[in-house]
Amino acid sequence: MTMRRLTEQGTLQGSDKKMTTSSLLTSILLFALFTIVPEPLRPQELSAEDESEIAKHMHEYLNRITTIKSFIIMGNLDSVRERATWFVDHEVVSGLPANSEHYIELIRGYAREIVEAPDLETAAKSVSSMARTCGNCHLVNHVDLEFGYDQMPADWADIITHMQRHQWAVGRLWEGLIGPSDVAWNQGADMLVDVALDPIDLTYGATSDAEATQLDKNARRIHSLGDRGIDARTPDARSEMYGEILGLCADCHIRLDRGPGR
Repeated sequence: MTMRRLTEQGTLQGSDKKMTTSSLLTSILLFALFTIVPEPLRPQELSAEDESEIAKHMHEYLNRITTIKSFIIMGNLDSVRERATWFVDHEVVSGLPANSEHYIELIRGYAREIVEAPDLETAAKSVSSMARTCGNCHLVNHVDLEFGYDQMPADWADIITHMQRHQWAVGRLWEGLIGPSDVAWNQGADMLVDVALDPIDLTYGATSDAEATQLDKNARRIHSLGDRGIDARTPDARSEMYGEILGLCADCHIRLDRGPGR
């Protein structure tokens, strides 16, 4: 019994020594880990003046991209290309978040596509991709954009009010894409689901039956895209849809020589 107890004590003591050695090694490793690994990088501290300059720069980006979009709707390809050159040549202000460079290079690439675009349809897809890229950058960097919505047009069954409602809807979709904002996007998509006008009202001024048919087809396609837009949840799906809508708007305005800026 005595020998067994001594043996058990020896085993326990040996186990204690192993546990002590293991604990010591763990402590050394933990100490080394916290000594070697640097502190997480802190966000860059900017002065109020620097923050104001960055905000001003970003607002200029937003305004210029929106201007390109507006000229596409007008059907003015020359002005679209001219405005896009600014993004290709412009030097970005310093102090932006480190990951912004990736998004800015993407925007430059889409701007080059617009400069070289053979038609408004191609330019519309590229400017829509620019807006999506802005929205992705805002999302990653937790930037919340606030838009002052225009007053919603009345719900009257005449061509002028109908086009005003289209214009309002396209504006909300744009804000939904570039914000990004689900609220704005859904408002725009809901508005586009309005019942299409009678073809005789919509195609007034068409110079041929073939042109009238195409105008009616464009209008109905826009309404169907609004219906599809309600279910569009990803930036890529929304960007693809918005680019098509811009191209359809431009095509109608050119065919009728009517619309914003014409």
